[in-house]
Amino acid sequence: MIKKGETFSLAIPIDNIGPMFPGNNYAPQHLMTLTGADYQSVDYTPHNGDMRYAMDAISMSLHATTSWDALSHAWYGDSLYNGYSEKEIVSRRWGGARKLGIENMKESFVGRGILIDVLAYKNDSIPKGYLITRADIENTLKKQGTQVQQGDMVLIRTGVIPSWYENTDTESRSEFHRPQTGIARDVVLWIKESKISAIAADNMGLERQPNPHNPEIISPLHGNILGDLGVYIGEIFYLEDLAADCKKDGVYEFFLAAQPLNIPGATASPINPIAIK
Repeated sequence: MIKKGETFSLAIPIDNIGPMFPGNNYAPQHLMTLTGADYQSVDYTPHNGDMRYAMDAISMSLHATTSWDALSHAWYGDSLYNGYSEKEIVSRRWGGARKLGIENMKESFVGRGILIDVLAYKNDSIPKGYLITRADIENTLKKQGTQVQQGDMVLIRTGVIPSWYENTDTESRSEFHRPQTGIARDVVLWIKESKISAIAADNMGLERQPNPHNPEIISPLHGNILGDLGVYIGEIFYLEDLAADCKKDGVYEFFLAAQPLNIPGATASPINPIAIK
């Protein structure tokens, strides 16, 4: 898949102003634990002679930036994907998913990526809260001249994430996801029939929000895609630079390296996906 050596990062910045799905998530907090200014304090005693250094830490929800959802993130009934009991997800000092944690994919998220540029198919204009259907997916692929193969990692461009950064009004951002453009229920069967390994989008949560069938149910397709099909979900991707290059050369397939962090038991992981054309 690598022909010209062009690389594209598909990650948003990890900071406290980026988009994330509301609820149990909280924004990343970057803390400096040792700075250059500390050395100017009369109360600070260096421990390394003349050498000086800086240190920092970060605290964040693992779902609060560009990320993959693990198969342990959502399910129906009391069984996870492959029949594992929901009791395998525990809370303790270092708890999490004893089965289907994101660490299982620390080496495997590399392969053929496909961009499905629905925004371009819609002439770069999608109404807020548009429901992306299976027909939209198939017609976009036809227009691009792109064929999806078994095992592909599919990326859907909606334009939602760029619009977040274009809108700096704090009050309207609080309801940014109501409504939010995302996939419809009939896309799930397309995912199953296409036998892809992962599907991601440049929005918060892949699905249309609120759920058009029952607004009280949040992200019901996650249970189908993760729990029933065993297909990974990627969220909050940034696709603008990649999309511009794909439009320029007419090639919508690429090598994608998008490994999660090796966090045992995690139900998601921040990532910096790199597309190479």
